[in-house]
Amino acid sequence: MAIQGECPKCGKRVLHVNVEQMVGMVGGDSKARCISFSCIHCHAVLGVQLDARAKPRPRRKAASAS
Repeated sequence: MAIQGECPKCGKRVLHVNVEQMVGMVGGDSKARCISFSCIHCHAVLGVQLDARAKPRPRRKAASAS
């Protein structure tokens, strides 16, 4: 038996979710790749977590003043 919840915003059963990639920010700096889960009916965010399968983000080198 599957356990199905309901969206806290619209009250409809959540059988499927939208999954999107996003970047986690700490103090204005991007720190980690994350994924968010949102309701397919009203697009309310149901949760966000670190994406354990994402490759590390490349670090940009500061532009040298020429």
